[in-house]
Amino acid sequence: MENRKFNFKLCVLLPLVLIITVFLLAVPTSFFGIAALTATQQRVIALFVFAALMWIFEIIPNWTTSLLVIVMALLMVSNKGLGFLCTPEAGKLVSYKDLMASFADPVVMLFLGGFVLAIVAEKYGLDVTLARVLLAPFGKKPRAVLLGFLIVISIFSMFMSNTATAAMMLAFLAPVLSVLPKDDRGRVGLALAIPIAANIGGIGTPIGTPPNATAVKFLAEAGADISFGTWMLHMVPYVIIMIAFAWVLLQIFFPFKAKEVVLEIPENTKKKDWKYYTVWVVFLGTILLWMTEQVHKVN
Repeated sequence: MENRKFNFKLCVLLPLVLIITVFLLAVPTSFFGIAALTATQQRVIALFVFAALMWIFEIIPNWTTSLLVIVMALLMVSNKGLGFLCTPEAGKLVSYKDLMASFADPVVMLFLGGFVLAIVAEKYGLDVTLARVLLAPFGKKPRAVLLGFLIVISIFSMFMSNTATAAMMLAFLAPVLSVLPKDDRGRVGLALAIPIAANIGGIGTPIGTPPNATAVKFLAEAGADISFGTWMLHMVPYVIIMIAFAWVLLQIFFPFKAKEVVLEIPENTKKKDWKYYTVWVVFLGTILLWMTEQVHKVN
């Protein structure tokens, strides 16, 4: 096995920069010799030193450092940062909107995060794995398979784009439609379930569809901030009701003749290395953090 080349920047310089940064964050404010220095100002100094050293030594690409500093500033010195840091004793905090103003609107960043998650999930086969797991309990009965498709597609479209969700599920459904009798109207019902569920599920989260983000932005500007979890708490019940209604209507207008519908969802053939499991942790962790904003206070 070929020996890996020793990386001086990552193995020596990066730990050194982190130690210096932690030291500047941990020492008393009196260490800096600046009168009336607040904890927030101390964090800004530490961030400045961290960024400067990372840029000088080019430990990671400079654009990566720039993005990292923005995230660190949002967490450490903004009014929407980590709850235990946003205390009166910390001094005046910076508005998170002011921090983001030169970079992007918070709603745009929320959408960007959703897009990145969707792309990574597709790259590592998380979408295929989830589809297999979520559709398995619905068996082979046509009515149950139809309900399963409606539910799974609506869940996917809450966190992925409607177009990507529809394309993925259509790929799973195409072999099924080809073997069903051509005079079976249930084929039409299954096909229509894809766009119907994708559009219904899109209203379940702020990132499900662009109009949701627009609504969140205008509510925030009007002083009525709504969190990710609060949006879901109010909108998911509507999704459930409309999915149930769509299920009933599709069965009425497009009844099945076939007694069984066999779904052949391929196995996820992606390599299951540390990157694969890291994506799972990030994917589920991000969704969990979105839904628990009221607890950890991070916007």
